[in-house]
Amino acid sequence: MQVESRKYYNGLNIKKDTILYRHYQNNIVNSCKNKNSLVVLPTGLGKTIIGILLIAHSLKKYPKSKIIVLAPTRPLVSQHKTSCEKFLDVDPEQIISFTGKISPEKRIYLFKTSKVIISTPQVIQNDLLRGRYDLRQTSMIIFDEAHKTKGNYAYNFISKEYINTCNDPLVLGLTASPGRDIEHIQEICDNLHAENIVFRSYEDDDVKQYIHDIDIFINLVSLPVKLVELSQVWQDLFKKFLRFFIDRKLINPYKKYYSKLDFLRITQDLTQSFRFEEGDISEEDYLQNLFQLDPKIIDIIKENDYNVHSVYSYCSSCVSLLHAKDLIETQDISLFLSFLERLKYKADQDTLSAKRIVNSKHFKFIYSKIERENLSLLAHPKIKKIISIVREEIEEFNNKKIIIFTQFREMAEFLKKKLTYEFQNQLVVEKFIGQTSKIDDFGYSQKMQTEILQKFREDKINIIIATSVAEEGIDIPNVDAIIFYEPVPSEIRLIQRRGRTGRYASGRCYILLTEETVDIPFYHVSRRRENSMQSIVSNYEQIQLHQNLERKSICFPILSLNNVNDLGLVKNFKERREKEKELLVNRSIEEILNHLDDFSKSVEFKNINNYGVTFYSDLVKMDMTTMKNSILKLKGKKKMNPNQKKRKRNINKNVKCLINIVKTYGNKGKLDYLEFQDLAKEEELIDKKFYIHFNQACFLGYLKRQEKSVQLLMDFE
Repeated sequence: MQVESRKYYNGLNIKKDTILYRHYQNNIVNSCKNKNSLVVLPTGLGKTIIGILLIAHSLKKYPKSKIIVLAPTRPLVSQHKTSCEKFLDVDPEQIISFTGKISPEKRIYLFKTSKVIISTPQVIQNDLLRGRYDLRQTSMIIFDEAHKTKGNYAYNFISKEYINTCNDPLVLGLTASPGRDIEHIQEICDNLHAENIVFRSYEDDDVKQYIHDIDIFINLVSLPVKLVELSQVWQDLFKKFLRFFIDRKLINPYKKYYSKLDFLRITQDLTQSFRFEEGDISEEDYLQNLFQLDPKIIDIIKENDYNVHSVYSYCSSCVSLLHAKDLIETQDISLFLSFLERLKYKADQDTLSAKRIVNSKHFKFIYSKIERENLSLLAHPKIKKIISIVREEIEEFNNKKIIIFTQFREMAEFLKKKLTYEFQNQLVVEKFIGQTSKIDDFGYSQKMQTEILQKFREDKINIIIATSVAEEGIDIPNVDAIIFYEPVPSEIRLIQRRGRTGRYASGRCYILLTEETVDIPFYHVSRRRENSMQSIVSNYEQIQLHQNLERKSICFPILSLNNVNDLGLVKNFKERREKEKELLVNRSIEEILNHLDDFSKSVEFKNINNYGVTFYSDLVKMDMTTMKNSILKLKGKKKMNPNQKKRKRNINKNVKCLINIVKTYGNKGKLDYLEFQDLAKEEELIDKKFYIHFNQACFLGYLKRQEKSVQLLMDFE
């Protein structure tokens, strides 16, 4: 990249005077030009710009090549497309974004005729699996939010496919937070085939001149006596339920602190055990996914003939109790009361895990006590503190632009109303939440999110109250102050949130903590993990990087595929569309054979072979049945299991009622939504009762909510 001046980056494929020059960005770009790289930069230091500069370099090196930019969410895809159009001197027609809503035929044509393709990874993975296009002429792939390159995430498949397909691959992983320990970071580097890791912090010499200090204020509050009393009664109820697990030796009785995760892990271990017994997963995957190995949860239950359904049910009860405890101690009494109402509703629906809570004397005592109290007297002290901080920002710093982070949507709505009332003549407050599939709460669409952010930029909105949707990558305007309503135990979320301030002026970060609650360990855990992560990455000599990756020049056909017309390409694809399943099968067989081949070359195989063992297919669990099951799974069919009985699906009577309403009164299976609601009311299905069972009917695939109507998809009979 030729830099014409120290003020702007100007060169081939970059629009003139659009990107301000930063010395550290130039250093990073130079170190990543010819090596697969993981770049770790705190939020606000311009990861996107580094990606843009490397795109320009790759297109200069290979003008006929393609660039792929991968991002985990559609809003991020849209944001990257906007950035590419803004900064790259490339025909906007050749900068395109992929979604699953675009037909496969159209995606093939767009891929063949475009320069820069921006997409979620799942779309690219599906197309590659089906042979719709390949990556041979792709000169660079950017993996945004690269900390997701773990497990079975689509990033892993694409990275491996790219390295194996392209003669001269260039991988760029971008993240603010790769992980808490050496194992996490090593896994990301392995999956990205990283040859180079670049780390910058706010303290680096080439960064300091471009950033401003962030002052962090820890605001401790104490629960009032009345809330402490309610919390203690609730804790006593939890201890009563905890005894179920301690008596059965399903949980460590000496733990100082129990979290929801403890009980979720018990249910996960049980579920994994049943999946293994049914042949859904291999023994290797099964053992790797278990949290408790010695002894296994399933072994304890079988040896003592415990009721499995009771274990699941009590786990659900304990998760509910701990969640409610967090609400009363760290959120507000209004959220706690709302959760109690939902428990009562579930109990009315004969949900056993809720009934045993609601029928307890502890629940009845707390509920009656709250009913008699003035809720304003039970308000959480964080509410008063947050109002005080906002007022201080206005009066002392003349600042009317603030982001408040909170974990719960309901809390975001509560704070919006509270702050709007408190500052009704001074500030405009809006919440910023993501989309959801819930029937009674669709959340904010991508269009609504974009409109809110634009109003925030234009100072038409002063305060945004955001949930986790604002943490990862989305281009939220910089502010001088952010407030954490509660801490987060994840070092990744801490870094992403805090990076929203201090970009152009000194920033302030306020963190609200309730003493002697889960807030305190959560805060210390996130700080400890952040320090650990930065220590590891800054001393990256510990990390094993790829060496001597063989590269050759990318070859391009003499006849450009850009001359292929849209209709012809689509027609050709439609003629071979039925062959996609065959391609999937061939790929499955190839992967299995590669697995066997790799094992035959391993040290373990050689050791076994020395003892005269030659039938290694048993050791790698790759018999003919497993092969066929893997192939059938990829073809969308159920695996072979002659002994497996078809499970009968039990459907709630209220769900059946809603299905029958559409079936009886609908025209060709379609019924006006308002009429549907009115008919449901006649069956006493109203409010939460209606929404829960309608949501269940949709989830099970019987009904589908459309804009103004309900569609019958299938009959439960």
